[in-house]
Amino acid sequence: MSESNTIISNKSMTAATSHSSGANNGGGGGGNNSHSPQQPSNNITFIGGVSLPEHSDDAATSLQHARQDGFDYVVTALPNTVLPLRNGSRRTDVTRLESKWWSTSIVGMVADPPRWNKNNGAVEGGSDTTSGDEGRGLLEALTSTSPATIAAEKKAEADKIFCGMMEWASHMNIPAVILPSVPLQENDGVPNAKSNAMGVQINDSDEEDMFADAAPTAVQSNNNIVNSTIPVIDINNNSAKEYARLISNLATSPICTHVQLWIRVPLTLPSLQAFQLLLSRCDHSPSVGCMLYIHERLDVAELPAIVRALHGFMGGGNVKAVSWDTAVFLKNKKGFPTLSKNHQFVFGLLFGRLGRTLRTLVEGPVDGNTGGGSSNVSLRLHHLQYLRHLRSSRPSLQSKLDSEEAILETPYLDNLQSPLQPLGDHLEYQTYETFEKDPIKYKRYGEAVEYALEDGMGDGKFGYLGSTRTTLRQLKRMSVDDLDNHDDEEEEDYYGHNVAAAGANDNEEMVEVDIYQVTILVVGAGRGPLVREAIHAVSRVSKLWMNKGIQHGGGPRKALHAKIIAIEKNPSAVLYLQSLKGVDPSWNGGHEYHDHGEADQQHQLAGHDNTIVIPGTSNVTVIGCDMREARSHPLLQHMIQNAKSRADIVVSELLGSFGDNELSPECLDGVQRCGLLKDGCVSIPQSYTAFIAPVSSARLHSESKTQSCLPLNTNEGPASPSVGMQRAMETPYVVRSHAASQTHEEQACWTFSHPHPSSLVEAATASENMDTTSDEGVSHDFRSSAKAAENLNNDRHAHLSFRRDPTHGAGIGCGYGALDREVASMASSSSLADPQEGGISTNNDDTSLTIHGFLGSFHSVLYEKIGNGEEKEDQQQRSSVISIAPNTFSVGMF
Repeated sequence: MSESNTIISNKSMTAATSHSSGANNGGGGGGNNSHSPQQPSNNITFIGGVSLPEHSDDAATSLQHARQDGFDYVVTALPNTVLPLRNGSRRTDVTRLESKWWSTSIVGMVADPPRWNKNNGAVEGGSDTTSGDEGRGLLEALTSTSPATIAAEKKAEADKIFCGMMEWASHMNIPAVILPSVPLQENDGVPNAKSNAMGVQINDSDEEDMFADAAPTAVQSNNNIVNSTIPVIDINNNSAKEYARLISNLATSPICTHVQLWIRVPLTLPSLQAFQLLLSRCDHSPSVGCMLYIHERLDVAELPAIVRALHGFMGGGNVKAVSWDTAVFLKNKKGFPTLSKNHQFVFGLLFGRLGRTLRTLVEGPVDGNTGGGSSNVSLRLHHLQYLRHLRSSRPSLQSKLDSEEAILETPYLDNLQSPLQPLGDHLEYQTYETFEKDPIKYKRYGEAVEYALEDGMGDGKFGYLGSTRTTLRQLKRMSVDDLDNHDDEEEEDYYGHNVAAAGANDNEEMVEVDIYQVTILVVGAGRGPLVREAIHAVSRVSKLWMNKGIQHGGGPRKALHAKIIAIEKNPSAVLYLQSLKGVDPSWNGGHEYHDHGEADQQHQLAGHDNTIVIPGTSNVTVIGCDMREARSHPLLQHMIQNAKSRADIVVSELLGSFGDNELSPECLDGVQRCGLLKDGCVSIPQSYTAFIAPVSSARLHSESKTQSCLPLNTNEGPASPSVGMQRAMETPYVVRSHAASQTHEEQACWTFSHPHPSSLVEAATASENMDTTSDEGVSHDFRSSAKAAENLNNDRHAHLSFRRDPTHGAGIGCGYGALDREVASMASSSSLADPQEGGISTNNDDTSLTIHGFLGSFHSVLYEKIGNGEEKEDQQQRSSVISIAPNTFSVGMF
């Protein structure tokens, strides 16, 4: 019944999400501003923030300017609460903003204190760091590995400042704090060079080294570069280890109870890998996330490697936000900011995967000539407008993020749930209601029933019930939908009352329609969505066959009448089904409902109903029992003993997210074992295959670990033992994967088919060698069919090997959704970039991945006609499939 992935170490959805602009859990917030020239659209989810360096220590002014331009949140530098204030410098924003703004609309940033000095902490004039380098000096002191005394003192001082900043952020209830990027080289006190965000060493010979015991020696080189080649980058350096220790301790402290850590990660391969290593050292703490920092141009040659790296990183990197430096924006002919095609591709990749939870930030200096007049008070309004335009104008993003099903499933993204147990538990009303909103699944089920009916009529499988006379006018307009639209006079015509008189008055030709009866068994009927699809399929097929007779100039006109038996074990759902039957004429063959008791139902099941049969209609019988115990129900006993009353088609929706994990094989085998099915009965679904694939997801890994602390048995209350780590990590969960990366193409584990194939062979043998009925009045074909379903072993196991995928599964995305062939093609492209010339290596070993578990999915053939080659073209139209396996995903299912 569920169509999310199964994670083995995707769906029980009940509510839609609202599109507020709040910055819950570390985003930006804020309500509407009537003076804003462009407010966030109510139809899209896009949380945009801005960093104004000119007001980095004044959150009140930053927020005022930002909200006038439509931004949701701002970034402010965390104050130094340790060093004494000098020259009367004080922050006034703390007295000007209420707590609600600090907790929803402001993100903190660790930056070098204004008077931080490498020697004595007394520089006048502040810090001259550029965007992306904030907090670099403080980080170098915190992660220093120099044994020098002055370095140790500076490290202790920096630690006090850093702790004071984080405590202040916690005090103000700021939702997130941006931290400097992971050092790519060791801060060992060696003078003359420092690393920029890309890991390139730049000469700093005109500055004193904070770790040196003696005066440093200047190193002269062209273009301020120490060497003509990029120095060796070591993501496993001691400073990176020290940084991981610092972050790990912070993540487990009370400070991070409400504060998320966003570590800045430049969009380079070394930086991506360095952060994943840090996250691993922090045991994938959910408090430790990252902010991707896109700060320089991206060449076509670099794009394939970046796409491959980003695919794995979006699963294993715990991405919270993405920052766009103003330096990456180009200008169009009118002078407005725009992004290159390569950056647009990256934008689409990021938001296509994480758009419902991803925050956006615009930072960096501007030239002040961006236009916009008084409305562009932040000088970055047009950057926001352009990013919003990219988000809202792409059809691919709209379908992934703004569709009804996308909105419905948003609260359940990466939310681990125990698999549904419909056999052991009765589902709630709201759960049924949510499942029925699936726009694709029931449409495919309706198609499958329609195809089975068409082929059954063509093969002469359904028994002749009789004929009726009506007019061509009524014949052409006939459908289930019309039953409620006829007035009383037309209704009498339709039901055959005074047909001859009506025909004479209207001068219409009277025609005869042969009616054939089909028995459809719906097991696990729930609130009746499959029953409704079957009713409409009967109507459509009847119309089709009667139109065939008309088109062939007076040929035999045929129609169907269906007996639909809806079996459901949930008493509350049975009550709902009975209520539907009492008010919906389409459930009663087009007639008003009259309850004549159980005896009348037995007559209907046996085909002895004297009610006038309307072509193309269905009569539904609701039965409350366990489908596997049909022999114990009196109405079904009569059906079992009467071969003509058994089912021609059995329809069920018992599939779980791993195919058989909600006991569909055991249930359908039980139905067959009871003898409810005719020989040659069609099962919908006919077969289903379970698939599995490796997945990288820091978030799901973290969520799995939190399950270990939950009670093992909720009924025991506090006395229940906890689940425990091993059980929690080995339990299959149902989840709508989101912040995850499927790293390999899924592989098939096993397939189940229904009904059991051997039943047809045994039944054929029995019919040739025996009488059709035993002394006890039970037909032998029932015995052979039931025997074929006995003693079945549904145990399955599979041994699978996943070969290395050069693209790391980039086109598959999070493991839930259709294969993105554009992304797959880009990830598989080669590159001309030469690492020795400053390019990025794009060989297939450029990215490391962590496999956290496995994603399960299924592919189900609801109906497929198997015939000779002449029918091959027609068969393509007679195949109905539902699937959540990426390579065959049914687009639109949720």
